[in-house]
Amino acid sequence: MGQAVSRYTELRAWQRCNEYKQAVYLVCAEGPLSRDWVRRRQLEESVAGPPAHLAEGFGRFNPAEFARFAVIARSSLMESQDHLRDAVDKRYITEATRLELDALAEIALREVTGLMEYLQSAEALQNARRARERRIAKRLERRSQATGLEKTHGPEPRTPNPEPRTQNPEPNLNLNTNREVRTVKFER
Repeated sequence: MGQAVSRYTELRAWQRCNEYKQAVYLVCAEGPLSRDWVRRRQLEESVAGPPAHLAEGFGRFNPAEFARFAVIARSSLMESQDHLRDAVDKRYITEATRLELDALAEIALREVTGLMEYLQSAEALQNARRARERRIAKRLERRSQATGLEKTHGPEPRTPNPEPRTQNPEPNLNLNTNREVRTVKFER
């Protein structure tokens, strides 16, 4: 795929989806489409979905789950293209405007599809495994540093308990001797 990314905003697919979203928002803010609240909301929600789904998928740290969110993002892009066709049919936007926006949607679709293909590859699983191992190693390192600080400063002092400890007079007593197995049959 190329270079590793540390934030979802660095993903080319997210960037293209976001550019498309912003262009559609501009079209929705003016003209007759801006006054049809139902259609405007449908279109805005469908273009807001892809970047949000890619961001959520990226946060899962799992290629298979990320790929599932990329599929949803791709579907939302296609849905928004259909809403734009509907806007032309309703004469809210011109065919020329739809074609401009459709070109941006197609670029976003290509990037999302490429990301999906990568996420479903063996390379993605291998890279995820390496990243997971690095996260675990860093976590262990932080814990050992915290333990080192504890050794130099000592553990937090405990308040002594004035009550003497008591022994359990019957250590092997099973308190749940009345266990009944109940089966319930559901009839249709």
